[in-house]
Amino acid sequence: MSISIIVNQMIILFILIGTGYLLNKVHILGGQVDKQITRLILFCTMPMMVLNSVLSNTGKRDYGSIITFSIISVIGYLALPVLAFIFVKLIRVKKGLQGLYMFMFIFGNVGFMGFPVVSALFGEDKVIYAGVVNIVFNLLAYSYGVYIMSLDGEGEETVKISFKTFLTPGISISAISLVLYFTGVNFPQVIKAPVAYLANTTTPLAMLVIGSTLAGISMKEVFTDKKVYIFVALRFFVFPLLIYPLMKLLIKDEFILHFSFIMLIMPVANSSVLYAKQYGSDEDMAAKAVFMSTLLSIVTIPLLFLICL
Repeated sequence: MSISIIVNQMIILFILIGTGYLLNKVHILGGQVDKQITRLILFCTMPMMVLNSVLSNTGKRDYGSIITFSIISVIGYLALPVLAFIFVKLIRVKKGLQGLYMFMFIFGNVGFMGFPVVSALFGEDKVIYAGVVNIVFNLLAYSYGVYIMSLDGEGEETVKISFKTFLTPGISISAISLVLYFTGVNFPQVIKAPVAYLANTTTPLAMLVIGSTLAGISMKEVFTDKKVYIFVALRFFVFPLLIYPLMKLLIKDEFILHFSFIMLIMPVANSSVLYAKQYGSDEDMAAKAVFMSTLLSIVTIPLLFLICL
């Protein structure tokens, strides 16, 4: 993949994020508006993006790659908690923050940021792979993620997990999309077109919300907190550089290698702020990490691709 393509696409996404930032500052976005748009994305347009990746795929379907990537996703999300534990011990994160740091290490923004990046870099027919990642992501985030965040222990919330927790539109539609992918069922254009229209709104809406969210964070606090720089530099630059040779050794398929790597270097998931607030961890640190990792991803993603790929 050409580095110029990656740079151009990241600039496009950055412009959209910047637009969201400005719209927040002029009081068009923010507050309840952001919450409602977020719900629209999570419950409608993002699931439609996954479904559209299958419905719009009229060419030959690579069943082997999907199965292989599903296995790699599971293995990856099983390995990341171990690596996260080692990470917090090596940098000596104090108790009361270890759960947050582990959560931010494990869970990248493979949804809000991942879907648009994947669509831009690999094409909309490859979004089904991002759907696979998000199934595994959500299963782990709603269980192990909640558990480690609750260990920070200042909140009054208790861990409550049930089967219904996992029946989100994102997981459900991703699972249905995988079934449709393997069965090869074809739908008429009258069905495909509305799905495509809804799916195509995901990228601009998601980027605008990310920008609006970043606008609510104090710039001074972000840029003067050394802990944020250290975490982002280690997790989103040093760690990928160290782990890539192992990934290249184990993953022989070039597309799956590139796709897996791009998922690994997505910035901190927005949900880290929500969980930190709910379970009494340091939500300010979570917000700063989301901001800085998202901002620097405009540089780190192309740079890592240039160095590694």
